[in-house]
Amino acid sequence: MHDAPSSSRLFISSFASRGSNTSRCVSTTSLVRNTQKEGEREQQQPKGDDDGGSNSQEKKAATAEGDGATGGGGEQEEEQNEQEQNEMAEKDALIVELNERHLRTLADMENLRTRTQRQNEDAKKFAVQGFAKDLLDVADNMDRACATVTEEIIAEAKNDAGKLETLLRSFKEGVELTQRQLSSGFKKNGLVKFDPVDEPFDANEHMALFNVPVGETKKEPGSVAVVTKAGYRLHDRVVRAAEVGVYQ
Repeated sequence: MHDAPSSSRLFISSFASRGSNTSRCVSTTSLVRNTQKEGEREQQQPKGDDDGGSNSQEKKAATAEGDGATGGGGEQEEEQNEQEQNEMAEKDALIVELNERHLRTLADMENLRTRTQRQNEDAKKFAVQGFAKDLLDVADNMDRACATVTEEIIAEAKNDAGKLETLLRSFKEGVELTQRQLSSGFKKNGLVKFDPVDEPFDANEHMALFNVPVGETKKEPGSVAVVTKAGYRLHDRVVRAAEVGVYQ
């Protein structure tokens, strides 16, 4: 009886020792597997680090490019601002120049208006200056004609027919000379005398004062019979109608 239990213990102990060996083998196998996995991880880790390095380098390059782009954008913005400021300065200078030019133009227009108004007033005031100058010679001749016929000369020639005739002829020549000079002054200034005797009556140029019977004159009715006051034209414009009598 005592031998059986001892053998059983030996079997149990051997089995236990086998179990322990088996567990040791299992743990050793697990350790080897873990070691292999760690080795594989260690082998893979440098590649990951390299990838991470390359990624980091790419990130740094992208950051540098971004910084460069940011710097370039800042320079472009400064150049654009400077260009805008230059354009604004040019526009301001142009505005000042145009304003000064506008003011000068207004001043010139005002001066021109004043000068033109003064010239118009002078033209109205001195329009007859040339005509008046031409009449001065006529006035001088009239003075000379009047000076030749004084009361003393008339008294001396009163009883002397020869002297009276000489006086009258001299006076007549003076008057005729004055008349010719007056007519010359009129023509020079465009003033022409017209005498419409025997011409058809024209209400635009003639003023009928009375009627004259045709009778035996054989004149056409409606024609001018007599002129009591001559008419005058200034550059083909009637400035005074002729006063006439018309045949009826």
